[in-house]
Amino acid sequence: MKIKLSYLLILLYTLVSCQEKSIINDLKFSSYSGHPKKITETVTFANQDIDKSISYFDKDGFLTKIESYNIVKSEFPDKRLISDILTYDVTNKAKRHFKSINAENKKVGATGYFEKVSDSLYRRVSNSDAPPMSLNKLLYLDKNNRLIKTEETGNFNGTPIHSIILYTYSKGAKSEMTVEDLTHHKKNRLICKNLNPDSQGNFLYEELVDEHGTVHLKTEREFEYY
Repeated sequence: MKIKLSYLLILLYTLVSCQEKSIINDLKFSSYSGHPKKITETVTFANQDIDKSISYFDKDGFLTKIESYNIVKSEFPDKRLISDILTYDVTNKAKRHFKSINAENKKVGATGYFEKVSDSLYRRVSNSDAPPMSLNKLLYLDKNNRLIKTEETGNFNGTPIHSIILYTYSKGAKSEMTVEDLTHHKKNRLICKNLNPDSQGNFLYEELVDEHGTVHLKTEREFEYY
């Protein structure tokens, strides 16, 4: 009886281990190479609004924390402080729960989870009370475990959300994306331009340009590796 029980425990452990190994980590979802432990990303939009974030990864490539920064409206317009912190519980990699914490008042904002549905499909669900938000995002992968499509539905602060993004690759790198806002019947094709990779093949700089040559956003990154 003890031998059978031991065998069953070993079999169960093996199945769980195999399942975790098949889970795509966050670095692969973003097409990053090597083993970054920290990525600082600054995004400048066409209207000159700026988003800055710092993402932290464990040694297995899973997100543990994202710090978001805002511009402080003061006599120092370039100064930025942390606005909120998104933390992940990586205990169960098949279904990782997360929560957003306001850096100033320490209150919990959005909560949710990121889970594996199948080898080619993942799901991200997030909710919050203030502002009222309920979003469901499906992420589709191709046979090479590359992100090829996302579809997001739900509502944000009373506004319905339904968007689809299709990703195209060239020579292993993301080359363009088609963004479709089904709520407002808008569609836009954006092309990746002026890519500047580091020694690991990760892009330190890139631009997203529409078919008319208008730059929609610029992204600058700094990588710190293990």
